[in-house]
Amino acid sequence: MSERDQGTTAITSLREERLSRLFSALRARVTQDQYETWLQGLELVSWEGSSLVLAASNAFRQRWIQKAMPDVLATAASEVAGGPVHVSVVISAAPPAAAPPPPPAPAAPTSGAPGPAAPARNEPAPFVGTGVGDRPLVLGKHYTFENFIVGPSNNMAHASAQAVAQEPGRAYNPLFIHGPVGLGKTHLLHAVCHEFLRRCPGERVCFLSCEEFINEYLLAVRTHAVDGFRARFRDVRLLVIDDIHFLAGKERTQEEFFHLFNRLYQQNHQIVISSDAAPSEIPTLEDRLVSRFKWGLVANLEQPEMETRMAILRRKAELQGVDVPAEVVEFIAANFRSNIREIEGALLGVVARARVTGAPVDLSLAQQALAPSMSRARPAVTMDRILEVAAAHWQVKPADLRSKKRTRVVSLARQVVMSLARRLTSLSLWEIGQHVGGRDHTTVLYGIQKVEAEMASSPRFKGEVDRLADRLA
Repeated sequence: MSERDQGTTAITSLREERLSRLFSALRARVTQDQYETWLQGLELVSWEGSSLVLAASNAFRQRWIQKAMPDVLATAASEVAGGPVHVSVVISAAPPAAAPPPPPAPAAPTSGAPGPAAPARNEPAPFVGTGVGDRPLVLGKHYTFENFIVGPSNNMAHASAQAVAQEPGRAYNPLFIHGPVGLGKTHLLHAVCHEFLRRCPGERVCFLSCEEFINEYLLAVRTHAVDGFRARFRDVRLLVIDDIHFLAGKERTQEEFFHLFNRLYQQNHQIVISSDAAPSEIPTLEDRLVSRFKWGLVANLEQPEMETRMAILRRKAELQGVDVPAEVVEFIAANFRSNIREIEGALLGVVARARVTGAPVDLSLAQQALAPSMSRARPAVTMDRILEVAAAHWQVKPADLRSKKRTRVVSLARQVVMSLARRLTSLSLWEIGQHVGGRDHTTVLYGIQKVEAEMASSPRFKGEVDRLADRLA
């Protein structure tokens, strides 16, 4: 063998070793389901210094990894390289090579420590069904209605998604689901597709991100293939578009989507759309599209309340095959509130620390594992912010809550403001009163007690107030 061949062999061996170590590090940071569904089979394009480029087999997988797992990839790669690494994921230009053999499972953990999640027998691969053109439909196998934790913050969106999957084109058309990042919009979109195909096997489904729709339409325009682009959607029975707010400012693409929407709607074909914002809150979106998005049902996803967060954690721990004590579940749920992705990440951090150290999952370990994340100071909650959030929720003006108005809605909202201020700030009763029209401390105390009594007797009202508190915290 020549020196050149020997050098090439050595480089190839080093690449394979680094890739194997990278996959080992990734497996330690995600569930087995996440690894098999999204990460297994990633190809190494290049790894030069602090820059790593990986390739996914299709655009959907590439987009999902970049959106949901950038920190996991960067942390794992940095561990292998011994320093910071910037990771990019591109779409493979060729059919994917065979996936590297999975790294050996870690040794059995010490008694009480969580081991790796045991693979379920006969567990299905990610669903691949009838798509559009040469695009397969790839769905996360656990993104089903059964695995979606329902609470007051999301029950409307969940129920309406089930309805359109069971009666497409008849229940709510279109269904428009909106809410901040990480609250389960994509999970519901996948669940709709799963249930629809279970009931209507063989029907054509198109699941696209808005970004993909825009890029493919512009490519069709550049290559004079718009007729072919339109033909791809002709027989679609269910159209699902994620992140429709990316249409903002894209006048030409809005025009195309408007006509596509009309064609499918007139045929009673189901349309499901997700967005970070409500239709009327998407900037520079044409009025005619806003109007059509409201034809069916607009369902909002809000931050999950405490009980829902705890249920989500218990379900995720169950899927990972890990026994997490109730006090750890409550600790994580109390300190991580923004969205489901943050909650899952916190649980993953605790489980990973237990596996690395061989220690049992308990409150002490959870506090140590999550201390860096919790040390990021949250901005202080101000009375102005409380008034703003409460006013928006009850559709009144903040000035109304500071005024002498005593209509039923304004009085209720004002009393909730008092209760939230007492819970979330260090202000005295007198100071709270000065922010709501100069009321004295006895009036404030009465308002707080009235809210507490109503919360004790009405779980629905309690959930409503708790969601407002979570939004502020």
